[in-house]
Amino acid sequence: MATTYSFYGILDVNLQTEHRGWRRYFDNEYARIARPSADAPAAPLTVDVRIADRAPSREPGDVRGTERFKGLFRFSYVIRGLDTDHVTIWFRSHWLDRVYMNAIGVYLQAQVLEPIIYAKLLERDVLLMHAGGVASDTKGFLLPAYGGTGKTTLSMSLMAAGYKLLGDDLQFVDLRRGVVHPYPRPLHIFTYNVQNLVGAKVPLKYSSAVYAKNVIRWFLERLLRREFLISTRIHADELYPGEVFADSVPYTAIGFLRKTGPGVESVRITDENVDELADGIAASADLNDSLASILERDPRLAPMLEREHRVLVTLLRQFDRLLYVNTRQMDLSSPDELVRELEAGTLRPSDA
Repeated sequence: MATTYSFYGILDVNLQTEHRGWRRYFDNEYARIARPSADAPAAPLTVDVRIADRAPSREPGDVRGTERFKGLFRFSYVIRGLDTDHVTIWFRSHWLDRVYMNAIGVYLQAQVLEPIIYAKLLERDVLLMHAGGVASDTKGFLLPAYGGTGKTTLSMSLMAAGYKLLGDDLQFVDLRRGVVHPYPRPLHIFTYNVQNLVGAKVPLKYSSAVYAKNVIRWFLERLLRREFLISTRIHADELYPGEVFADSVPYTAIGFLRKTGPGVESVRITDENVDELADGIAASADLNDSLASILERDPRLAPMLEREHRVLVTLLRQFDRLLYVNTRQMDLSSPDELVRELEAGTLRPSDA
């Protein structure tokens, strides 16, 4: 049985499995995102995901990987057609999908599928940016960030200020059209989020799960002596009333979250600093790290990362300035200064 998720006519993901748990997982992650487009500029990229009992016979160009994830579970996969517009991922069936679907689903999604999507989209000048994002009816704001700098909290704060959510973790940024498409996956909620999500009402069943997982994380970290991040996954429309998610809109401002500096700082983008700024945003991403793990010592990795840099530079050159944002120095219940700076727009006049 195959289920297709069509992302804006640019990318189709086809899940091929009879396993209901996998279908529920993919529906929960992608059904709110999947939207076809009648004006797509070219035939879509395609990524097939096959959950299989055994790997296919080896062929030239295959990428084959096995990993003991977090020292707990051994997962295996094969990636074929990486140099084409039709990639196939075989993921080895695992007993864990009958016990705790989220754990194995998150691995396939974050460590294999989305890194491959990231690499292929770069070929179409589309950046699957590690960023939060909100939008009005006419303006989209990109908020790239290092992990732990407050993407989710800031996105929710801006929603309380009247904006709609594009996504709190990834943004689907189409450079050729100057548009950001919503990517509303479930929010990853941790203990610190429960009290800090401005305007949200976290149902008891979810807040209880958040605190229970915090206890589990504490035990795992001491037992295995490594860091664990165990989130509770909740959709924004389960926390907020009314129409929550934004539509595709032109992006008009970019604010890069960091842990130092003032609450809001504006930096002009120039020929002298654009490469450094692009490198900073690339360093804040997660999917390129996972891609590097998949393609370790594969000669195809270097051109992909070079393409990433060129795409980021192209994106930044569309803007006159970059905003640096430090949520720790802001009053998130009233982010007026940041709203003014974002609304002022930072696109260069010729691209606005």
